Amino acid sequence: MRYPGFGFVALLMLSHASALAQQDEPVQSVAVAGTKDPDWKPYRNMVDGLDAFDKYHNLAPGAALRFVLQPQKSNLSLADLKLRIAGDNSNIDVPIAADATFSLPRDAAAFKDDADLQLNIRKGLYRWRPDIHTPGIPPDQRRLGDLRLECEVRWAVDKFDTSFLARTYLSTLGGACHSSRSRVFSTASKPVRSVTLIDGERREQLKPERLDAKDPVRYAPPIHDESWSDDTIVKFEF
Repeated sequence: MRYPGFGFVALLMLSHASALAQQDEPVQSVAVAGTKDPDWKPYRNMVDGLDAFDKYHNLAPGAALRFVLQPQKSNLSLADLKLRIAGDNSNIDVPIAADATFSLPRDAAAFKDDADLQLNIRKGLYRWRPDIHTPGIPPDQRRLGDLRLECEVRWAVDKFDTSFLARTYLSTLGGACHSSRSRVFSTASKPVRSVTLIDGERREQLKPERLDAKDPVRYAPPIHDESWSDDTIVKFEF
């Protein structure tokens, strides 16, 4: 189910780095001007995501919380890209790893300062999402508990960007991560032909409507369905 005007649609219909715009004109970095970027969040909102990770860490007890930057154009490079927590009295550099991931620190002063998370590049070129992986899971697989935890983190950050009506409706359903009426799309590392759930002896292939025909890296695992354990393996056929 899709919700018009619902900020969490960014999670329900996650864009993937491979679903890139076709423009290849050079992109110039610019200085952060201090205005809030709608693609990014106030630091306080991101801390809500950190809190959600701690609260629901039992979904993926062996995993750490990182975030990944998603380029929205094919010609973007991490070179010279800088990320920081910036406010009137805050200026904290956030290192970006070679795989485009970053870890967000807790800082009481930045929280009090109502700081923002900012990139040194014009808005709309990068987005972020949680990136949670239990160690030892092969590249052609995901763990369902990891995907559930990613959803909890994203919902905690994005929920107040939704309309009151949509937020109230989703709350009556137990939240976006717990309702069969919402399909939370995740992304694979490359286009998939099929996705199979494996939980012990139980195996089930995702139905075609849970794959995105327009963007074959996207799939919607049944994270709401508690009959599948957190240790369920989500296996891709690329």
